[in-house]
Parts: sequence; C-alpha cells; structure tokens
Amino acid sequence: MTLLLLTVGPLVYGQASGFNFSVGYGPALVTSPLAASHPSVVFGIAFQHDFDQRFGVALDFFHDVDDSHLHSNDWIYSAKYFLSDNDESAFYFGTFFGFQHLTGTVTDYSSSNVSGMYPTSTVSKMQFPFGVRAGVRGGMGGYFAELFGQAGYALGNGGLYYSEGTRMNSSSVYYTLGLSFIGFGWEHSRGH
Repeated sequence: MTLLLLTVGPLVYGQASGFNFSVGYGPALVTSPLAASHPSVVFGIAFQHDFDQRFGVALDFFHDVDDSHLHSNDWIYSAKYFLSDNDESAFYFGTFFGFQHLTGTVTDYSSSNVSGMYPTSTVSKMQFPFGVRAGVRGGMGGYFAELFGQAGYALGNGGLYYSEGTRMNSSSVYYTLGLSFIGFGWEHSRGH
C-alpha cells in the first residue's frame, strides 16, 4: 500500500512522469557448487515521476534470469536527486529499497540413485535489497533514455537449498548495471 501511495500520490503534484523499459546485467542469483556463478540478465519496466527539477522517484519491476534454472522478480523503489535541471539530461544519485522473490528448480547432481535419475526440488525465497543508485537520465518531456547503476545488500539472503552436505545460498550482493533505451514521458500542466 505504501508503494502504491508513493507512486500514484505524486500524480497530484509534479513536473513530469514516464514509463521506460530496461535491459541490464546483475550478479549471479545463487552461490553454490551446484550452480555456476554466472551473471544474470535483467529485463525491466519502470514508472518514473519528477516532483520538480531536482527530485524524482521511480518504481522498477525487474525480472532476472541466470543459467542456474532460477529467476527472480524484483520490485525496487528509488529516490533520485538530480545534480542539474532534469528537464534536460542530468546526472543523479540516490537510494533504493525493495523486495526480490527468487523461484525455480534445482537438480541435485551430487546425489543419484541406481537408475541414474537426479532429484529435483522447487525452491523459493524472499529477500529485501537496499542500497545506492546513480545514473544519467534525459528529460521526460517525450522520448527519454537512462543509464544507471545500483548496488547494495540483500537482507534475508542465505540458505535456498541443502542436500547431502551441499548448500545453495541466495546471493547477498544486489546490483544492476542497466540501460533504459525506450522511455516515453509527459510533462504535467502547471497551474498558477
């Protein structure tokens, strides 16, 4: 409910709003001998809102996938302070917090039975990332793009799967290096 109020509430007052699509690069979702630690690919959509020429917020939905048969859905709320007028391209920094839901299947290759079949388990975990975000974004009056990076810690990380002495943990590191190359925004009318 708080995220809804923080996102919809600003529409009553503000300078500009917009939607954008993102692609990016993130950390491996898990650390384990059972899974390769390759980075994840991130796809996202966001709603952004500028209160004025220096302050803005965004609500991002990211879908992360890596080669471990796991994926995550992340809802990230960020606050931005722009170093110059955000009607044009401007650098910003700020903070973020949100939640990440990891789900998928794990095949345990460390154990087998006589038939050569490996046990498979469904796993699920919720964790709460928070940290800092910085980037550069174009003005939201029409088409805009954004280049950003965010890094932080995932509160609640840890054991995701355990079998016969082998443990799979969710990653404690949370980061995204991303590019929002399809963004459409509009300016709000300003009454006097």
